[in-house]
Formats: sequence, C-alpha cells, structure tokens
Amino acid sequence: MISFTDPRLYVKGTCSAILMDKSTGDIKYFSDKFQTGNLATSVTAGEIRAGLGNGIAAIIPSDSALNVEFTAADFNLFAKMAQVGGTLNYNAPAMTCQVVEAEGTSLKVDVTEGIPVAQLGFSEVRCYVQEVGAASPIGVYGTAYPISAGGEVMEFTATAGKKYKVWFCVNKASAQVGTVPSFIDPAVYHFTAQMAVYTNKTGGDRNSGTRTGWLYVIVPSLKLGGTGGGVVGDQSNNDTTSISGQAIISDSDVISETCEDCGGGNVYAYYVYVPDDAAEAITGLAIVGGVISLTAGATAQVPVKFVMQNGELVTPNYSDLTYEMTTAIAGTTVSNAGVITAGTTAGDGELKITYSGGKEPVTVVANVSVTTAG
Repeated sequence: MISFTDPRLYVKGTCSAILMDKSTGDIKYFSDKFQTGNLATSVTAGEIRAGLGNGIAAIIPSDSALNVEFTAADFNLFAKMAQVGGTLNYNAPAMTCQVVEAEGTSLKVDVTEGIPVAQLGFSEVRCYVQEVGAASPIGVYGTAYPISAGGEVMEFTATAGKKYKVWFCVNKASAQVGTVPSFIDPAVYHFTAQMAVYTNKTGGDRNSGTRTGWLYVIVPSLKLGGTGGGVVGDQSNNDTTSISGQAIISDSDVISETCEDCGGGNVYAYYVYVPDDAAEAITGLAIVGGVISLTAGATAQVPVKFVMQNGELVTPNYSDLTYEMTTAIAGTTVSNAGVITAGTTAGDGELKITYSGGKEPVTVVANVSVTTAG
C-alpha cells in the first residue's frame, strides 16, 4: 500500500470562543474557560428503493444539521439571556439595609442613596424590619411593611431608643437584571472558537513542544438552543455557561460569484487551520502572465504567487518577499513591496524574487521588458 509523510495533526482543547453581533460585528461574549467544546454534523440518508427485492437505487440526503455544544466554567449572564432570547439591563432593584435608631414610634430611612422601589415580581413597595440585638423569628420579623418614597416605614410601631435594621430595595446602577421570557426565542450570533492543534513531532526551530497551530471553527449564524438559561446552585458543582445551538443558513445580501441555480452558496460553518509555521504549506513561487512588460515611466506590481502544497496559487504579502534586479535595466527600480518602476531607457532584464520564511528559501526569476512610447 502506498504511504505518505504528511504530518498527522491532533486537535485538543478550546482556547477561547466569542459571540459577535450579526449586524455590527461587535463582540458580545467571550470566555477562555471552556470545559467542553463539540460540533457535530448530521444528515438523513434518504433511501430510494426500487426494483426486484426493493433494493437501494439511490440515496438522497436531506435534513442536514450542525450542532454546537460548548460549556464554560465561568458564569456569564449575557450568554444565559442570549440562550433564551431574554433581555439584559442595568439599574436593577437590589436589596439594601440601613440601621436606624427610633426617635419615637416611627422609623424613617435615609433615601439620599436610593428611593425605595418594589422588588422584581411585586407592584407594591415594601420593606422588612428587624430589631438589633433581638431574636428574629420569621413569624415576627418576616412581616412586610409599606415604605414610602421618602423612606417612612408605615404600619410599624417602633420603640424609642431602639435600633432597627430596615431592609428594602433600591435601584442600583451596577446591578444587572436578566429577564427570561415565557416565549423563548433564542438569539442568533456569529460564533468563533479557537482550538489547539498538535502534531506528532516537536516544534522544530520553535522548540516549544508539539503544538503546531490553531483551528478556528466559525459558524456565521448560530441559533442558540434555548436550554442554557438556567442556573445551577449545587453545593459542590459550580454553575456553568452554555453556548449551544444549531447553525442556520444565512441569506446573503450580495450576489455570489458562482452561477449555481440553487444551494451553491449555503454554508453552515468554516474550519480554518492556521499553522504556526506558515511556510510549511508553501512549496514555491510562480510568476503569473510571463514577461512583465512596462512602458517607460510606468509602474506595475510584480505578479508573483505562492505555490501551495496542492498546487493552488495564493497572493502573498508582497513585503514578505525580497526583490533583486539581477540583470539591470538602466533607471528601472523595484520597491520592497514588489512594485516595479520603469525608467526612461528601454531594455530587457531579470528580476529575482525570494521568499525566506521557510526552512529553505524559495526563488523565482521574472523577465522584465521596458519599452519606450512610439
């Protein structure tokens, strides 16, 4: 059996993941504390049976899906609301406490740092009063008393000279409130996860172990699943944040380059592998179009391409290459970015282009021709 020497790659571990707003591109969620991260594809193999014995004449796939299941150890209220299509706002009602010494039979709290408001789920503004230094049974001190916007505790009779703790709600600017709706319609976000890629050999010149690159999993439209909006209050297990759901097809708002009538542009996800050593996949350089011809005084970008392992031609970052006119044409120069500027003298020359980013330099020679007008 024929064998090959391509390095074997292994993916293990999620570095981080983000959710981005589909309209603006703003990053709405980030975590680098993931415990699990899985993407799974599925499709229904639709059998068409026919003929004697009713054998399988064709298999036509349908009902494709890509499911995303990521779990982070850290708590994130935004992600929980996104999962259920809920809202997240600041300035939420939060319980506060003041110790007040009764001057008579009435109590009044200081409202300069916040006017009493109703607790979420109640329409009436109420408070609770406990006597400092006394026992606090629910039957006595669990009673709710009305409290006015000015801080006056009503329907409670105090004893002059005693101190009381008054508990009531005020809006706190920093307090967030997540609202879980009864109609759960999860949000749709652009999802990207970064995973570590290893190889079965050392990092070579990097001398940094066996990690060799990063895999980026990109789901342009992730419809969150609606199941990650709960909160775990176990004594021995921490709450986690779930980023889970299904990829959906996004209708493009521009016309594609292809002429396919149906389905050609539909994409669930992209997997992008970025090696640490970018030169590993580059096998050479090529000049596109043959001779580089210019008229006197004209400029032109050197049409050089990377030749990749599979024969694909890729436009380089021109500044990563070096350029040398090995056979000069008087007055003609080439910049560090690979732009040729022709002089006023006609002639033919050779330009050597070198890429030194790999283990061994790769070069190509381009023929250059300068002609005068007329």
